[in-house]
Amino acid sequence: MKNLFLKSKPCAILLFLKDETQTWYPSKLARESGTSYVHTVNLLVDLKKEGVVVTDKKGKQNMYRLTEKGMQIAMALDELVKRCEGKESKQKVELPEPPIAPVVNPEELAKIEKKMEEGERK
Repeated sequence: MKNLFLKSKPCAILLFLKDETQTWYPSKLARESGTSYVHTVNLLVDLKKEGVVVTDKKGKQNMYRLTEKGMQIAMALDELVKRCEGKESKQKVELPEPPIAPVVNPEELAKIEKKMEEGERK
């Protein structure tokens, strides 16, 4: 089911970046996620444009880490992956109440229908 909703390689890269105990270089992300270096760099450029990741220079290397926005996305993505895999969630998600249709009394409805019929005749 996960494959229906999520692209596996970009998803993997985001989930790896969620691990703040690691230093993430494009080559390391590519290797860990099973993607090409070029694909990984292009994805990181797009994520940076969207404010999901930031870079830190270390010599000639760029290290990548998630922004606060990126961390929120990665956490939500991790939760979605767990749900798709059938794992129990620790957090209970409350669904919003469906909207309630307005109640129209029968007499008002008859008046509205009558006006609509008169309008069609003209």
